[in-house]
Amino acid sequence: MIRIEIEQDGEWVPVDGVRSVELHQTEPDPVPVVTWQTALRTATTVMAELIRRIEQASRAVQSTGLVDESGNVHRRDRPAWQSPYGPPHRRR
Repeated sequence: MIRIEIEQDGEWVPVDGVRSVELHQTEPDPVPVVTWQTALRTATTVMAELIRRIEQASRAVQSTGLVDESGNVHRRDRPAWQSPYGPPHRRR
């Protein structure tokens, strides 16, 4: 005698009245073959898009006037002689 159970709500429950069970195994879908040429072509396309977006972001940052073409940051919130950490503390 074979006992058949199914899972319901995290518990195994017997299935009564089952006289036979047939199992059919199907072949899995074939995996597409990817050649190194295809992979390289895809990677090249992705890299070109990445470069385009980085250049676009760089132009947007430069358009703010806070960064020049070489990447130097120009702070406008304090004079050039002042420390980025604020004025020096006074000695008491």
